[in-house]
Amino acid sequence: MNFKYVPSTCPYCGNGCGVNLVVKEGKFVGISPWHRNPVNEGKVCIRGNKPYEFVNSPDRIKAPLVKKGDKFEEVNWEDAYKEIAAAFKAVKGDAIGVVASARNSNEDSFVLKNFAANVLKTANIDYCGRRCNADAVKGLADAFGSGATTNSLADLEQAKAILIVGSNPLEENPLAGRRVIIAKQNGAKIIVADARNTATARLADLHISCNPGTGVALVNGIITAIIKAGKENKDYIAKHTKDFEKAKAAAAVCTPDAVAKAAGISADVVTKAAEIFAEAQPAAVVTSAGAGAGDLIRALANLQLVTGNVGKSGAGVNLLRGKTNAQGAADVGAVPGEGGLTVPAMIDAAATGKIKALYVVGENIASAGPHVADALAKLDFLVVQDLFMTSTAAKANVVLPSASFAERDGTVTNAERRVQRVRKAIEPIGSSKPDWQIISEIAKAMGHEKDFAFKDAESIFNEIAKAVPAYSGITYAKLEKPEAVQWPAAGGVFGTAILYTDKFGTKDGKAAFAAVEYKPVEAAGGDYPFAASVLWPLGTLSSNTASIMREWPEPKVEINKEDAKALGILDGTFVKVTGKAGSITLTADVTKNIKKGVVGVPANVGAVVKLEKSTGGN
Repeated sequence: MNFKYVPSTCPYCGNGCGVNLVVKEGKFVGISPWHRNPVNEGKVCIRGNKPYEFVNSPDRIKAPLVKKGDKFEEVNWEDAYKEIAAAFKAVKGDAIGVVASARNSNEDSFVLKNFAANVLKTANIDYCGRRCNADAVKGLADAFGSGATTNSLADLEQAKAILIVGSNPLEENPLAGRRVIIAKQNGAKIIVADARNTATARLADLHISCNPGTGVALVNGIITAIIKAGKENKDYIAKHTKDFEKAKAAAAVCTPDAVAKAAGISADVVTKAAEIFAEAQPAAVVTSAGAGAGDLIRALANLQLVTGNVGKSGAGVNLLRGKTNAQGAADVGAVPGEGGLTVPAMIDAAATGKIKALYVVGENIASAGPHVADALAKLDFLVVQDLFMTSTAAKANVVLPSASFAERDGTVTNAERRVQRVRKAIEPIGSSKPDWQIISEIAKAMGHEKDFAFKDAESIFNEIAKAVPAYSGITYAKLEKPEAVQWPAAGGVFGTAILYTDKFGTKDGKAAFAAVEYKPVEAAGGDYPFAASVLWPLGTLSSNTASIMREWPEPKVEINKEDAKALGILDGTFVKVTGKAGSITLTADVTKNIKKGVVGVPANVGAVVKLEKSTGGN
């Protein structure tokens, strides 16, 4: 019997858990724990335990498809490339957009960036994290000098207090949530700000049930209360930071009473959170790139600078990620060039006819809402590379089959900056190919073979190590051990676990406070009586994993029991949720685990919404 274990990295969230792919007779059949991997120490969540299900799904795209009329027809690779090359050559560079994905490897995104710049001659390249990562990354970069998590996930175990805002790690990033549980077992006080009584909130010593969109007000209120009590770390602020007074003044308007009014909580809760956090050393904050606003990240960075909780174990700003390579995609340059458009700007430009062609690699951008689908319909030409016929792929002129993570080599960089290997375990299903190879072959069809003559993924990574300073010195050989390397690699054999232990990455070596003002969110009322809390959605991989779909067979809208009773909505019935950005019909999940006046929706249809009973769902 041909049986082997192949060490690799889980393809789901940004934790980057290490897993062994179990291969039997050339087929990926299961997952075995990789106990030596420091990220997850052999533990996996339901997603990480079942990726062989989506890899082996009968719904995988197995051959290139070209749309003829309203239907797709299978073609060979050469014909698909000819069609793409002819269409791209007919469009000027500034009218072409390129969308990368945080699901793809560093090698894929690096090659795609160079394809956009040197073949398509466009600066319009961006990765899907723009919707949920870009502002957060910029916020950290502006504050500390680098747009990345400051500490290792394991460091959370050393914290004496952890503030979690804009994140639900026990459900969204479970192996990061495990570290929070261990910290609590070690005596840490856990503070969770969330309108929902999530699994993470139920772990908390202090659950702050604040209204959606009021995180900045809460964090500023905690900062103000700490300063008023004289508990700020004056020595740290003087030696390692600048612009403290500006930040102090901006936060000062967020008194406990003002925060209580905005967030729908008690003023005493703000004071209590400040007391817990100020007394703890070290103390960490945990948030999510999905929390969106750069203002929240800057406010959290301010809090850590005020208390001196940067550059040491058990502290820092821990930015969790939704997709496996959200950090790496930005690291290798899958972001707009000078004058280039972001993903939202590309969608807007497509809607007005300024963007005429779009090349989407590994991302289902149409899932962002009906306005995206409408914009895609106005394109002259759309190419999509993916594993499945997503709602974006269904609108394409050409669809190309990507190889899965189990069918290719490469690297991904997790939320804690750990660059890790993805290793080929099986042969690609059908005629699918690694994305970097497909991109290179399109470049060849467009007359650029010489610049894209990569022999394998390792040769591409060697180019990344030359081009990206943080990756300097990293090689595939140095990534063989399960510890891999946390960039920057210069800090030791396994890289740098904690950033800013002596100075920050800014020009003058000092962290920059920001004058973060709380901008009131749109208030619920009138035609839209409920505030909306956006839930973690099922993505392409999860929705094609049978075990996950058995657990969560359909998206639901969470409604407080009292609100549901007032509207005559019963658990399990259909509800139409309408906001200013659109509407969606979902099954009602009537629960006590969400704040009254707030609904949980797995789609962004607006900050405030209305609910109506319906007879059918999506």
